[in-house]
Amino acid sequence: MVEEQILEPAGTTYKDWVGSAAAEDSFIKGAGNLYKLAGLDHDKWSILAIDVHAFSHGAPSDWQVSVYALDRANVTPDNYDGLKALEAEQGSVPVTEFKLHNVSLEDVVRCMKVMHVQLTRREFQRLNVVDRADFPPQD
Repeated sequence: MVEEQILEPAGTTYKDWVGSAAAEDSFIKGAGNLYKLAGLDHDKWSILAIDVHAFSHGAPSDWQVSVYALDRANVTPDNYDGLKALEAEQGSVPVTEFKLHNVSLEDVVRCMKVMHVQLTRREFQRLNVVDRADFPPQD
């Protein structure tokens, strides 16, 4: 057993760029499957979080991907309402971190129907798009 640690929002040392992300699971045949990628039995585990971290600094990217999953055998009832009640009662939901080795952002994206990551300079959070352009210019 590891020392308990609450999963914090994504962050960096200097926080030059901050933002949000959203994704939807893909359920079409031929798409990736997050449970298979993590080697988890969907009947035993519920993935509640994904953490994708990369370090580059001009070199080839070093990816670290983790999923945080709930062992359904440890929670009753293991449905949405039961998990929300557990979180309200205990202040958190107990999960196991699974570090996925040799996995990249592309591997995670292949498991999704759509994935959207938006980062803005931390000093400017309200941007009004007044024009559009392409680079390189398109016909």
